[in-house]
Amino acid sequence: LAVIAVLFIVYILFGPYLPGGLAHRGLSLMRFIDLQVLSTQGIFGTPISASAHMVFYFVLVGAFLERSGAGKLFVDLAYCLTGRAWGGAGKASVISSALFGTVSGSAVANVLVDGIVTIPLMKRSGFKPPLAAAIEATASTGGQLAPPIMGAAAFILADIVGIGYASVAFAAIMPAFLYYLSLFAVVDCHARRVGMRPDPSLPVAESLAGLRERWHLIPPLFLMIYLIMSHYSLMVTGGITTLAIIAVSWMRVATRMNLKAVFEAVVAGARTTADVAIPSAVAGIIVGTLVETGMALTLQRWLLDVAGNSLMITLFGAMLLTIIFGMGMPTAAAYLVSAILVAPALQELGVPALAAHLFVFYFAILSMVTPPVALAAYAAAGISGSNLWTTGWNAFVIAIPGFLIPYAFVFDQGILLQGGALHIAQVVTTASIGVLGLSAAIGGYAFGPLAWPLRVALFCFSPLLIDPGIITDLIGGAGMALVFGYQIWRYKLAGRIKAPAATSGS
Repeated sequence: LAVIAVLFIVYILFGPYLPGGLAHRGLSLMRFIDLQVLSTQGIFGTPISASAHMVFYFVLVGAFLERSGAGKLFVDLAYCLTGRAWGGAGKASVISSALFGTVSGSAVANVLVDGIVTIPLMKRSGFKPPLAAAIEATASTGGQLAPPIMGAAAFILADIVGIGYASVAFAAIMPAFLYYLSLFAVVDCHARRVGMRPDPSLPVAESLAGLRERWHLIPPLFLMIYLIMSHYSLMVTGGITTLAIIAVSWMRVATRMNLKAVFEAVVAGARTTADVAIPSAVAGIIVGTLVETGMALTLQRWLLDVAGNSLMITLFGAMLLTIIFGMGMPTAAAYLVSAILVAPALQELGVPALAAHLFVFYFAILSMVTPPVALAAYAAAGISGSNLWTTGWNAFVIAIPGFLIPYAFVFDQGILLQGGALHIAQVVTTASIGVLGLSAAIGGYAFGPLAWPLRVALFCFSPLLIDPGIITDLIGGAGMALVFGYQIWRYKLAGRIKAPAATSGS
């Protein structure tokens, strides 16, 4: 990120001497300093403002939750729910990472905290190291998509679009649900295909005991959700929630926060905030340069010209650019650059502001599991001892349904819970069926192991249901029905569909 910032500074100072379309009128050194340091168009722009006025309070909440033992609570809760299921360790990783991700706001931090527990258990249960790491990385990445506390970029998004954070969190509910539904289904299908039956050695009894010790840490989260949805300021919401966490922690000795724990939580919160603020300041330099030199408008026009004003091609180009911006950059910085360069091009083609910005926001996050630079996958690979490249590609394949969800809510905002209740129910239902079909194709199981031709067929038909159009729903639904019908007929005929009791715990 520092190297990129230096390149942009060099560009803004020496732009007049560059050839062709890269040239600009140039800025003097005094004008550059005025722009970057003495105005709100550079370092002290929207990202830093969001860090100071929004992100800090929720980072602090996350730090207090972690110090009080909520991270262990989430893992215990996940194992209590899934410990006796097919591929239970993998499903527990999905659930615990989703829960912890809602308060951590960082994919890599989520992997490092949660993966230390979940990845060894997945390996012991029969998951190959690259797949175990990929499941943890993909689940941890999704934490930034999941309300009530999404990644830091979500607060910047609310500020740029000009709406309350509660509105952003509300719109993100169903996309986050679909993302985790797909991941959970992929794990289930893979476990059934390879015969990964419920593992009695998983520490369910131990997790149940831990859950009984820490259940009282859950109410502050519901209090925080209530305050956000009641439109209290983020400072008030964060402050009250933090005090509530300290208060309830005293209900049991195992979670009690003394002065030392409170001090450590405050220090951890401040350090994490700096980890967000510094990249945000550098992103401010990049954005200020792009705007002041006119390069932002040039790139937008270039994207629209290449796409020929086709929305689908523009969306695909926006996805690629956002993923490229996210290679090795923090999510907040990647989103901000994309919000300036890419989102306006989508809005110019008629995409509503919230949908356009959520589109680039999602791909800025998914860059964490997109090779060649997939930071969350590489962090997980370090824990599992697996190959970085193999882990990155496994994570990418598992996350494929998540790559289609943003296209769906751009074409129909019903998935963002906007519109009539009946319409919302219809698009969410068809999208859920499509996500499950795609997950079955990736996991290779539907009422029995799927042959490769049937997996390919499902891979083609399922996205048509994720697309909210009526015609595509009918075609996709008919194709999926044929595949599933054939699978049911085939395995009933062979006597390989067991009685319901044999698959209990699924």
